Amino acid sequence: MPTESVFNYDSTKHNVFKVNGTLFQSCTFPPANEALDTGKDIIQLKTEGRKWYVCGVADHCSARQMKLVITVLGNGAPAPSPTSSAYSTVSSMFGVVVAATVAITTIFV
Repeated sequence: MPTESVFNYDSTKHNVFKVNGTLFQSCTFPPANEALDTGKDIIQLKTEGRKWYVCGVADHCSARQMKLVITVLGNGAPAPSPTSSAYSTVSSMFGVVVAATVAITTIFV
């Protein structure tokens, strides 16, 4: 069963890019026309695996750590334990400020 994640943020100050793991680590972004920028973007999480998202405005990704990785697990898969560099608390992605270097959200599909 597909699940979704909603990114709520001030669209005049932020945006969201879906990136791969390499771009996530380096805070590198796809072309500007690939940005999600409505302020209430709904992401369909239909497949298992890691999904990486970053804010592409100014230095928000690199300096403010406005980045998120979501791990989507299949039915019956055990939830991963957070590592020392990750936190399990995720609030409204860019509207409040994600206080973690990387936030991990586990979604079961």
